[in-house]
Amino acid sequence: MPDRTEVAATGVSARRRGRKPAPTPDVITALTITNPRESSVRVHSYLRDLILAGTLRPGTVLAQKSLAETLGTSRTPVREAMRMLMEEGLLDGQLNHQARVRGFDAADLDSVFAARIMIETLAVRVTVRDLGPDDADAMDEAIARMAAASDRAAWHRAHRDFHDQVVRSAAPQLRDSLRALTERCEQYVELLRSASDQDALDDSRRREHQHIAATVRTRRFRELEIATARHRARTATMLLAEIAPEFDAASIRAALGLILAGECRGPLDLWQ
Repeated sequence: MPDRTEVAATGVSARRRGRKPAPTPDVITALTITNPRESSVRVHSYLRDLILAGTLRPGTVLAQKSLAETLGTSRTPVREAMRMLMEEGLLDGQLNHQARVRGFDAADLDSVFAARIMIETLAVRVTVRDLGPDDADAMDEAIARMAAASDRAAWHRAHRDFHDQVVRSAAPQLRDSLRALTERCEQYVELLRSASDQDALDDSRRREHQHIAATVRTRRFRELEIATARHRARTATMLLAEIAPEFDAASIRAALGLILAGECRGPLDLWQ
C-alpha cells in the first residue's frame, strides 16, 4: 500500500495533468500550410509577427495544445516554433507546455539596445565603402512604404529594409546577430507606441529616417554612424521615460559614448 507521501505526490501529478491549457487568444486563427515540412517555420513566422506587431500583448499565455488545435497543426511544429521564440527572447517558458509573451524589462531593454548600437555601427562601418545613390533611393522608398503601411507588420518589414540597406555588406554572422536584436527591439517599439502619442512618435521617427537617408545620399558616412546610433538611443530612452523613468540606461549611454568617441563635451551631448 502506498504511503501518504506517494498518494499526495500522485494527487498533485494528477491535478497538474488535469489542468486545462490556456485558451488560444482570439487574434490567432487557423493557418493554411500546404507543405507539412514548412509547418514549424510557418507557425514561428506567424506567431513572431503577432508578437512584434503588438497584437499578442506582453503577458499573454500560449499553450501548445490549444495553439495546435486553433492553427490546425500537430503539436510538434507548435512546440518547435515556441522553442525558437524562446531563444529569440520573445517568449518565457512556463510549466505544462505553456509560454508567456515576454513583457517589459528595463535592464533587458538597456542591454539589447546597447548591443544593437554597437553591432549596427560596426556593420555600417564595413558597408559604407559600397553605399551609393541607389541605396539612398531604396531607403527613401522604404520610408514611403512605412508611411503607407496598412498594418504594423508591413511597417516593420519596410523599417527592416530601410536599416538593412546600410549594413548589407556586413558578414552574414554579423547580420544574423543584428537581426535577432532587431526583432527584440521591435517588440519594445510597439510597447512605446502603445504608451505614447503615436502620431507624434511616428512623425519624429520619420524625420530621423529621412535624415539618415540624406547622409547616405550625400556620402556623410561618419554622420550616418552617429545618426543611426542616436536614433536607436532616442527610441530606447523615450520608452524608458514612459515606463521606467527612474532607470539609468548606463549601457546605452556607454555604447553611444564609444560611438561618439570624444566628439561630445559631456554626458548631455550624447542625446543631442
